[in-house]
Amino acid sequence: MKTKRFLFRLFLLIAIAAGVEWFVYANQQAQTEVVADESHAHHAAPTLAVTHTLEKDDLQLKLAVTNFSFSLENMGKENKHGEGHVHLYLDGKKIAKVFEPSYVMKDIPAGKHEVKVELAHNNHESYGVAESFSIEVKP
Repeated sequence: MKTKRFLFRLFLLIAIAAGVEWFVYANQQAQTEVVADESHAHHAAPTLAVTHTLEKDDLQLKLAVTNFSFSLENMGKENKHGEGHVHLYLDGKKIAKVFEPSYVMKDIPAGKHEVKVELAHNNHESYGVAESFSIEVKP
C-alpha cells in the first residue's frame, strides 16, 4: 500500500511540475510575441523621393529618403531595418549600387530610356520601395 501511495504522489508531483512548466512556457511565448510585434511597430517603412536632371548625356539624381540610411560598410551583411543601399537600373538592367543621396550616371547612350531607383536591404533584397521615370538623351 505504501508503494502505491508513493507512486501516486510521485505522479501527482510530476503532473503538477509539468503543468507549471507549461504555464511558464506559454506565458513567456506570449510575451515574446508581444515584444516582437511592438518592435516591428516601431520600424516605420522607408520612403524614397527621386528628383533628376539631365545635362547632355549625364543624369544627376537626388535621392530623398526617410526611415532609411545608406550603408556601404554593411552591404552583404545581416539586414538591419532601415539600412541598405540603392539599386539603379537603366532599361531594366542593374547598372549601379548607390550609397549616397546624390549620384551621377554618366555617358548615357542617345535615345529614350527607363530609369528605376530602388531601395535595397544590406543583402540586396528589395524593400519594395522604388521610383521609375523616363528620360531622353539627345544625340
